[in-house]
Amino acid sequence: MKKGCVILLFLSLVGVVWSQREGWEFSLTGSYMTPNNFNMIEYSAGTVGLEAGWWYRAEGEKWWIQRRRNPSFGVRGSFAYIPQSIAGHRLGIEGVVSAPLGSRFEYYLGVGLSGYTRSQYFTHDEENIFITTLVSCLIDVGINYRLTDHVSLSAALLHSSNGMLQRPNKGLNYIQGGLRYSLKPTPRVENGEVPPPPDFSRHELGFTLQGGAVVSRDLNQEGYFPCYDISLNYQYYFDPVLAVGGTLDLWYNGSHYGLSRMYGEYYTFPCYVSTLGFVEGFWGPVSVKAGIGPVLVAPPRVNIRFYERVGAYYNFGHHYLGVSLNAHAGMIEFIEWSYGYRIPLGK
Repeated sequence: MKKGCVILLFLSLVGVVWSQREGWEFSLTGSYMTPNNFNMIEYSAGTVGLEAGWWYRAEGEKWWIQRRRNPSFGVRGSFAYIPQSIAGHRLGIEGVVSAPLGSRFEYYLGVGLSGYTRSQYFTHDEENIFITTLVSCLIDVGINYRLTDHVSLSAALLHSSNGMLQRPNKGLNYIQGGLRYSLKPTPRVENGEVPPPPDFSRHELGFTLQGGAVVSRDLNQEGYFPCYDISLNYQYYFDPVLAVGGTLDLWYNGSHYGLSRMYGEYYTFPCYVSTLGFVEGFWGPVSVKAGIGPVLVAPPRVNIRFYERVGAYYNFGHHYLGVSLNAHAGMIEFIEWSYGYRIPLGK
């Protein structure tokens, strides 16, 4: 805890010194933390914390900058004190992108790393550790509401885990609110004229090939198992940088198939069939896609019948390459590398 406070104090002093040159901000946060395990809800706890961030606001006449109303990019450090701790207290560092939704609202997405002061802490079940590595991922999705040019309120969902790189690892989730103070005034967003967007197709079909490796969540299964996926996609573009759509997925999780075989359960169709609704936002050649949907067909031992996927992609021509996280009920099951192709359908 003392180490975390010293780091935040140092960041604060640096922020004061440089505040007249760049967009520094500081936040007081409070959250409700719960394990990513429905059977151990008793380990939920409240948290309090501090955040310090540096922001750079994009300026220019490019159509995507104007269309996104001058998005901001930043780096944010955080410390969360968790009194009823099951993994110690959390330190985090993340890269963040944010853009206005209107005159007072803005959304943001952060991806980075987190560390816990007691990452090997055992619960009453020694085979059920929530954070088992010194460094874990940190995913942060939220929204800000500006009260004044300097002060704003925030609400966010955070997830921290190691993706089963070392097990057992259940991960931790946070529902977080915050009070943010910017040392420089936040520029107001005016509803003025923006340059016309380039010509583009509003309707699009596509397909994606994805594959990776998964570690079983069953402690009796060792090693890595293959996972792969074929996705057929349709999406509609509101403008060149924002689209919504749907996906039909045919995918295979080798650890689930192996688990069923281990228990003597055989089935002739080991592939999942599922649908997913998603939203995709573009920042130049880079896009971020997130979605959720039901699992229509699954192996007998899979009880959770909905899944989520979030991914980042690099687009070149009609092609794209990317990496995505596939999860059941918020529990990340595997990481997939992907290749896809987009087929414009006209206006």
